[in-house]
Amino acid sequence: MSRVSRLLFAALAVAIVAPPALAETHKVGLLLKGRTPFWNAIEQGAVAAAAQQGVELIVKYPPTESDVGIQIQLLNALAAQKVECIILAPTNAESLAHPAAALAVNGIKFVVVDSPLSGKTASVFIGTDHEAAGTAAGHLLASLVGDNSTVSVLRHAQGNLVTTGREESAIAALKADRPSTTVFSDVYLGNVKEEQVARVEVMLSRHPEVKAVLASSTPGTMVLYDLLAKSPHPGAIKLVGFGYNLSEAAAQGLAHGTLSGWIAQLPGEMGRVAVESARALLDGKEVPPVIRTRFEVITPANVNEPRIQALKMP
Repeated sequence: MSRVSRLLFAALAVAIVAPPALAETHKVGLLLKGRTPFWNAIEQGAVAAAAQQGVELIVKYPPTESDVGIQIQLLNALAAQKVECIILAPTNAESLAHPAAALAVNGIKFVVVDSPLSGKTASVFIGTDHEAAGTAAGHLLASLVGDNSTVSVLRHAQGNLVTTGREESAIAALKADRPSTTVFSDVYLGNVKEEQVARVEVMLSRHPEVKAVLASSTPGTMVLYDLLAKSPHPGAIKLVGFGYNLSEAAAQGLAHGTLSGWIAQLPGEMGRVAVESARALLDGKEVPPVIRTRFEVITPANVNEPRIQALKMP
């Protein structure tokens, strides 16, 4: 084999073996609601996917989840950085709708995660099927109580469409399985942290006969968990709550009987799918308008299974 032939053969071998490079790098913005472990998990999933997808990812977030005005400013800041697509977790569905629509007119695409955005600006919505998760929680509650039992639902916050969907679906499933069950759902946890413990104490004292409680949010679950763990008879009231992944507190509660069920969102998966969808949109591919990410119903019976243990947070 001549020297020229050997060089040609080597070049062909490299062309065959080398993995194909993505045709173009895209710049994508990720605008979250705040800086909590839940949003951190979404960011981690998005960052990992961006590295795989050849996406330059710019991440921004307001100081708290109630900073609607600052989130709008950050939305415009991403546009100023010439992003082609924005992955948005809107703090308020109505307030973010007009600013997002104004940017979409200029060609920026939108992928919305976790909670919906009003209007038709978003090309894709990615999030947990909260009604299905609520239904699963309701069936689990029904399996923990007998007929003619009393159950309380600790609602999260008035006007929160996500948690309201969970609550109503859970109550409907519980009543379908246990028609004679009495359900109290008149207490809201609220978003003011300093008031939450007092509100939960009011709920427990108002209905001391309850056999089980459902908390529709992570903060509500943890407040109830702490109060019930300190009661004279831990585990006497069955607790089913919502959260994400498998926290150390949830694992301990499931192991010790203080927690009977943990309905877990998977935020890392949400972040990964969001970046993959943004990349596909920018490459001109068709993407389903709604993508539902998984949730897990974790109980003392399955908490030690490898697939559940893999959800433990560091």
